[in-house]
This record gives sequence, C-alpha cells and structure tokens, in this order.
Amino acid sequence: MKLFPARRALLAGALVAALLLPGATPAQAAATGAISGRLITSTGTPAAEVQVLVYETDSWNYVDDTSTNADGNYTFSGLPAGSYLVGYFPLEQPGQYYRQHSTIWDATPVTVTAGGTARADDQLFSTGTISGQIVNAAGDPLPDLAIDAREVDTDALAGGRTDDQGRFTFVTRPGRYILSLQPIQGSDQVQYVPGTTDRESARVFDVKTDETTVVNETALMAGGLSGRFTTAAGAPLADAQVIVSATTGASAAYLQTDANGEFSAQMLPGSYIVGLFAGDRQQYYRGKLTSEEADHIEVRGGQQTTITDSLLGTGSVTLQAVDSVTGVPIADFCAQSVCSNGTGTVTVTDLPQGRHTLYLDAPDRLHFSREVTGVRVKANGDTKLTVKMRPGALISTTIVDRQSGAPVADICLDTFLAKQASLRDGYGDCSDRNGKIQVGPLAAGNYKLLAVPLSDTYGRQWVGADGGTGDERQAVAVAATVGQVVTGPQVKMDRAGTITGTVTDPTGQPVPNAGVSVLTADPGVGAQDATTDEHGVYTLKRLGPYAWPLVVGANPYASEWSGDKTDRFTATPVTVTAGAAATYSAQLDQGTELTGTFRTPDGTAFDSGFVIARSVDTGDVAGSGWISEGQFSMRLKGPQRIFFTYNASLGDRYFDGRYLVTQPDGTRKLERFTVPASGSMSVGLVVATS
Repeated sequence: MKLFPARRALLAGALVAALLLPGATPAQAAATGAISGRLITSTGTPAAEVQVLVYETDSWNYVDDTSTNADGNYTFSGLPAGSYLVGYFPLEQPGQYYRQHSTIWDATPVTVTAGGTARADDQLFSTGTISGQIVNAAGDPLPDLAIDAREVDTDALAGGRTDDQGRFTFVTRPGRYILSLQPIQGSDQVQYVPGTTDRESARVFDVKTDETTVVNETALMAGGLSGRFTTAAGAPLADAQVIVSATTGASAAYLQTDANGEFSAQMLPGSYIVGLFAGDRQQYYRGKLTSEEADHIEVRGGQQTTITDSLLGTGSVTLQAVDSVTGVPIADFCAQSVCSNGTGTVTVTDLPQGRHTLYLDAPDRLHFSREVTGVRVKANGDTKLTVKMRPGALISTTIVDRQSGAPVADICLDTFLAKQASLRDGYGDCSDRNGKIQVGPLAAGNYKLLAVPLSDTYGRQWVGADGGTGDERQAVAVAATVGQVVTGPQVKMDRAGTITGTVTDPTGQPVPNAGVSVLTADPGVGAQDATTDEHGVYTLKRLGPYAWPLVVGANPYASEWSGDKTDRFTATPVTVTAGAAATYSAQLDQGTELTGTFRTPDGTAFDSGFVIARSVDTGDVAGSGWISEGQFSMRLKGPQRIFFTYNASLGDRYFDGRYLVTQPDGTRKLERFTVPASGSMSVGLVVATS
C-alpha cells in the first residue's frame, strides 16, 4: 500500500490517512467490474505518476490504490458492483476527487456494474505557489515550523514546513488565503499573518495560477503567564485543569496545577480568560462563575504576568414549589436532580457563592419544568426560595400489537394541535416494556397523537379510535385538561410497509438528496424520513398500512405533496401494505419564486435567521428562506395561501413568532398571503423589536 507524501496537507490527506484502516477492504463478490480513466494536468498534458485511490461511497472505506502511467491512464479491476469515489493525489500538489472536487464528501460517485468498465476521466486543478520566510523578533530563522493556508471561500487547507533557514514553499489551488503558524513549540496557539492572534485581523492573500505569492512573517514574541490556585480555605489546589483562552475566540492553552497549585505557560501576546476546573467545580479568574463575567488578563511579549485565585466558598439553596394557578404546594418535585420525595422541600448543597440558574421539574409530569435564574448563593449560607410551577395536562395510554394484543415497547407518541406543525419541547415519550406511556406535561387543548416506532417492525400511525390511519383528520382528538390525567385511545400497532420511488427534475434527470416524508420537513418536525441517492431513488420505511400523503422537497425546487398538490389535506395519498413496498415517484419544479425583506420599523435589516412559509389550511411548512442582511428568498408551489413564522436575530437579540400586522383598531392579526401558480412575488415584512 502506498503512503501519502508529507506535503499533501489538504483535508483530503488527513481524511485518507484515517480511512486506511486494517480490515477496510470489502468482501469479495463474484460479479465484478472496473473503473478506468485518464488524468490530465491543468494545461491538458498527461498527468503521470499520480497516486489514485478508490473508496466505497457510503462508508468512505479505502478499497484500492494505483498510479497513473506515462499517458495519465489508470485502471482498477475486480471491483464488486456498486458505487465508488475516486481520489487523485499528485506529489507536492493538493489532492482532489472526481470530478474536480476538493473534498471526499463532495466527490461525484462512480457506478460500477458487473462485467462493465466505468469511465472516470478528470483534470488536475491549476495551481499557484506560496513562498516566504519566518523569523523571530531578533531576525533569526525559525526552522521546522508548520505553515497553514486556509482558503477563505471554501475552507480548503494547504500548507508546508520551514527549512533550516526558516523558508517555505508549497503549491495550492488559486484562491484567497489566510496564513497562520504556531510559533511556540509544543503549543496549539495560533498566530495569523501579519502578526496577530485575531483571525479577523489577518490579511487575505490572493494566490493566482502559475504565480508565486510571497509571504514573509515575524513570529510574535511570547510572554509568560503563571499563577497559583488555592482552595477556599487557602490550601494548594493540586491537579486542577487550567484553560487559558484568547478573548478573540482563538487558540487556547491547556495546563494543570502542580502539587503547590501552581501553573505556568508561554503565551502569545494578547488578552486572555483563565478557567479553572477541579472535580465538578468550575470557575473563572477572578472569582467568577461564567466566562462572560471573567476578568481579562493581558499578556505582553517578553514580560511575565502572574495571577492568584481561590475557589469560591459554597452555600445551599432550599426550595419549595407551588402550583402557579392555585398556590397549592407541590409535594413531589426535583431541583438539580435532587428530589423532594413527597416532603415538598428540596435543598441543593455545595453551590459556589454567586448567582446560579436552577432547573426544576415534577415527576408527576403535571407541572412544566421551570428555570429559575439569578439565584444568589452566599458562602456558608442557605438561600430560601419558593418557586411557582405552571400546571399542565397528562395523556396516558397503552400501546399493543393490533393482532395479538400483546404490549409493545419503544413506541413514541408525538402530540400535535390542529394546524400547528411543530413539536412541543421534550417530545419523544416512548412506551415501556408493558406498553404503558404517559405524554406530558401539555398545555390545554385537543391533541392528535402520532405513534412513531423506534424499529422497523411496526409502522407509524395517526392514532384512531380503533387502530391507525395515515390521515391526521381521521385521528382521535384527545382533550387535555390542565391538572388532570386523561386516558387516550389504546394504540393498536400494525406491521410496517414501505414506499419507494424516484424524484426527478423537469428534464427527467434524477434529483439527489431530496427529502421525502409524511410530515412537513421543518427542522424538528417529522424529520426528512428518506433521502434520495445519486440516482434520485428513495425508500421511506416504518409506515403503517394506510393511505399516506407524501411531501417531497429539494433545493432549488419547490416542495410538493403527492399528486402534485400544495398541501397535506389535498394530497393524493399513497396506500401502504404491511410487509410490501408501494411506489410513488415525483417530478419537482421550481414553482414560484418568493423574495422578501425582513426589517424593523425604522428600516434596520435583521442579521440572520429563518423565515418560514406555512400553509393556511394545514399549518404545514410550505418553504423556508435564510435571512441575510435583511433579505430572504424561497420557492413555493402555488396557488396556495400562506402565512409566515420567523426565527431571526438582530445583533445579540433573537425574535421569533408568527408574522402579525396591526389593525386600525390596534389589534394584531395574522397576515395571509396568496402564492400564484407561477412567476414570482415579493413581500416586505416589518417586525417590531420592542
């Protein structure tokens, strides 16, 4: 097996090294084929003596390697039929993958058929050169120093090492690069060119084809940082971990205190935060509980900085919980994993002095969890606190096999309110070995239940009065009342079937990475249950034997429901049979382009976030767009009526909710929009921040 030259510094090199593991060769198969190709240089001449490797597509496991001949040709024979990735690694040049991809995860797969030979011709990237010298503050060369070059737009990595004169030269693809080095031996601290520890202040170098970019740099002079930590009683704090982090978010040093509680390190000049970790105790210099509160320490080149600190003293908090509506004490609750066990009181001990956030929950699941912030703890003292907890409802039922009536474990129940395609926090309650399950706490309302199995034996179902259904509208509505445990319908599970098919574009070409699901493909809601492969083929598993609507979506196309419909309730359902595979194929188009702005009333653009379009009729996600400098775009299938929800940021503030507009009478109302069947539309969304 051939090894990689040391200078192959791209991510490809590191990744390939990780893949060359013993036992990675796939089992031999009787039906084999081959991959042949010709590799040429960026100028079109044969690329001779270039190492070529082939991997399995799904696992990235190494399969075989060879080298191109004098004409740039190569061949892999005896490959079991299947899908493969091909990588090219020329000496002293960046590696790449078929077809002209810089990383293995972007590589174009090559399909090998039994008795066939697949072609994989490719061309090497054009290259430029980065060259220079690294010296210290006295002007002396720094030998054997690693130099990294990170491409700004693609994040591709190249690099080399200095020789005994501190000089370096390496070849990379054309692009815009930031260069860095680690001038302190044995430390991961990073210096960016020219002379800064802040990546944002680094210079961007433009590397051009067949040209040499000269980069000379002087390594920053290190300064010393030392200190001593003690317990609250003043004894040395030995074997504690000390993490020194740059305030710019750059590199850090990881140290340990000695028997006298002392530590020391050489650091690049800059501003730092020192964190102390001893057992389950964590604090920051000086005497702070969070890194945001920590004092900043300035390290200067050629100078020594010394600090001292002690562990904070500890105290306790004694809590009682009451129902926020009735004021009645709650006998059973827990805080920080300490439970009252029916006494109505919890004492949390060994809390460092300062302000804390405490988390409360109720084992009876009839009260919502509560986060209490700003709880003040005094050393050697006890803080008493009464906390109000909001009451909720609980749905209880059992899950059984429909045919035998035997209890079924590991079936989860998700709860949905009408036209609200979003899951509550803490979803995913699952049945125990007796088939019993409780879902809560829940806000008051009428819930439909979706049973989701954790294995392939049973199929999903909307829970009906006497069995499952694939149509939410036919599911039983369970009325949840605050403060009560309501019994839901028994969940009778049927065996699973599947749906398989192909997703294509308007020209009939396969669409890879398309998501197919029975629920809206919004993050956290009915996640994209199936994804198409490079041939546009998908298989959707764990479906009960009912008629299911399907949603199909992929960028840059508009999502659509089965039967070329705009929403779940008008979709043409696909009937699933237990133990069998139904078929459904879809052809996506780009639909209607919706563009918009997302601003405050004074015209300030929101920085980032999502705008989500939802169906007025079902509440399902119709499409979404990323906010960038106050603008967003998405593609939607029309005609349909939609409303918007959003999750956006402006500086360090975050805003989310439904998009409402103020009416003449001062009330706020959900704004609805109509998407045309084709063409484009534009909207201007204005959201108040106060």
